[in-house]
Amino acid sequence: MANNEATSVEFKEAVLGMEVMPTISHHGTIRLQLRISQNMPGRSIQHADGEALAIDKQEIETQVEVKDGETLALGGIFQQQNNHTRDSVPLLGNIPFIGQLFRHDGKKHQRRELVVFITPRLIALP
Repeated sequence: MANNEATSVEFKEAVLGMEVMPTISHHGTIRLQLRISQNMPGRSIQHADGEALAIDKQEIETQVEVKDGETLALGGIFQQQNNHTRDSVPLLGNIPFIGQLFRHDGKKHQRRELVVFITPRLIALP
């Protein structure tokens, strides 16, 4: 029986993006429609043609109203990373039972939050 599964791979850049749509109200305030997205390389996925890297996407979409020159802070995009490391003395670290005396296993957990500061300013035309 033949396997007729088709796999498609799409390439995307892993980047940080921001879209801003400003509107000036008749009160002189600035309304901002904001979309901030972050695409990061994710897990490796195995398929029939080999291996592909997934893209993890996080996105914030909001609308705020600020005065000219006010600064706003947007947060909520998080990155988490878990790393496992093993350092050992060559050959000795691989010996059953006593090899544990010649190696060190480490774990590192990192969590970061992206915070974006935006200060809109009105510029008068001459």
